[in-house]
Order: sequence, then structure tokens, then C-alpha cells
Amino acid sequence: MTKVLVIGDVIEDLIVIPEETIRPNTDTKAKIQKSMGGQAANVAAWISHNGVSVSFVGCVGSSDVVKLEQDLLAQGIQSQLQSSRKPTGSLVVLVDGQSRSMLTDRGANQDLDLAKIDPVGFAVVYLSGYSLLGRSFEEVSEFATRVKSAGALLAIDPGSYGFIKDHGVESFRKLMKLADLSFPNLEEQELLGLDPKNQLVVITSGHQGAKALVGSGSALEVVAAEAKLVDPTGAGDAFCGGFISRLVQEVHFAELGSECIQSSLQAGAASGAEAVATMGARPAKGSISG
Repeated sequence: MTKVLVIGDVIEDLIVIPEETIRPNTDTKAKIQKSMGGQAANVAAWISHNGVSVSFVGCVGSSDVVKLEQDLLAQGIQSQLQSSRKPTGSLVVLVDGQSRSMLTDRGANQDLDLAKIDPVGFAVVYLSGYSLLGRSFEEVSEFATRVKSAGALLAIDPGSYGFIKDHGVESFRKLMKLADLSFPNLEEQELLGLDPKNQLVVITSGHQGAKALVGSGSALEVVAAEAKLVDPTGAGDAFCGGFISRLVQEVHFAELGSECIQSSLQAGAASGAEAVATMGARPAKGSISG
């Protein structure tokens, strides 16, 4: 069984790349692109791009359900979108080289109902950390128990350094302990201090590569693949998609052995390199990697 379930945010991205230093109170030339994003939806797109069957659950504005289901299907993603009276989430991304600043309105994403999601029939269930925000430990724990009872691994990406601090670091760390594998970036790991004795911790460091911390205390590493930098938006999501795609194709993936982890790290790095060479957070529609 190689199918993956991805759960979390759908966001309309407005990506802004200034062509020169921003000049206050007047015009600055920039490249601006509007596209669909959201951490979890991006991960699903990269999993599909890497040739693995993926389903997605998120919550969007009621008037956008049909349009966004079709948008996801165009990228090979089967979706079961919940709806809300709130508008679909939106995000402005201001890009400065390798750095990004994000202005976020999560909108309908806040109304995602975990109790309505069936995790049966999947090898891995990926849950965006954004979808943990504002939830009790009991609610998330009940969902994690259902995932593990279904025989799947639970993967969680913390999602946002800033929002984690808003939520409360200690309570968020407690939620993260429910995962079998986690995908913090370096800043998030420094904040949360996730323990590899409890889970596989895969730490992404942008152009510096990534490493996986295993229970024995050892670390497996991969260098970032060379790529021409166009837009770093979604590179971490692409890494997660590439990693999970390779992971579920390994025969004994659930054991999270060293060879399996190393090959997954390499696949994640390859997807991350492909992402930074592309404008926007997702691969081109209809494209298949490799």
C-alpha cells in the first residue's frame, strides 16, 4: 500500500519578488504571480508529481469547492474538500533572495473538522502543523489514535515558527509528540527541540540541505541539490512531498530504516531543487518527475 493522505491548508498565494530594493511610499518594480498554494496542498501536489497516489482533505470557502476540487484534480490529487462560510485562505509572500515574509489570512482553513476525516487505507497520513493551531491535545490525540489504528504512519510538519509561538511552544510541542515523523525547518527545531527518541525528525535547512535524526542519536544527511534560484516559495513542501513519495515505495518503510531514510532524503532534496527553480509553490500541472 503506497497511497498517502494529506490534510491541511488550501491558500491562494500572491507571490511578490521585487526587482530592486523596495522604496517606501512609492512604486518598486516587481514580479507578481497569483497561484494556489497552502502547505498541505503543496505537499500533495509534489507527492502526485513524484508518481504516488495521493488524496487531500482541506476546508475552503463554500463558493470555491468545485473550482478547487478541479484545480487539485488537474494535478492528480483526489480531494474531499470541506466547506465554510469563511472565504478560502489567502497569503501574500514577499520574497527577498532565500528569505520570505508571509502575510496570512487562514480563512476557511480554521474550520477544518478532523473528526470527519477517515484515515483508513493509507500508508502515511500527513497533517500540516497549521491545522493543529487552536486545537486541544484531546482532539488531535483522538485523530492520531485513529491514524495509527488504521496502520498508517502520522507525519506532521510544524508549519510556522511565528504561529507556533502564538499558540504556545510547550502545548505545540506536546501535539508534535503524537507524530511518527516530523518535518521541522531549522528554526522550528531550535524552538521545539523535537526528540528523535520519540519520532523520526527530518530537519530542512534550505540551501544547506537536510538531515534526519534517528532514535540512536545518529544523523543522516543530504546536501541540497544544485539549482538556479527563481523562487524559494514551497521548497520545504516540495522536500516533504519528495521524501514521503520515496518513503512509501520502500518495501519496509514503516520500520524507518537507515537506507530507507537516506534514499528518501535524496528524493526530497531533488524535489526541493526542482521547486526553487520554478515560480510558485507547486509543480506545473500534469507534470510527472523523473
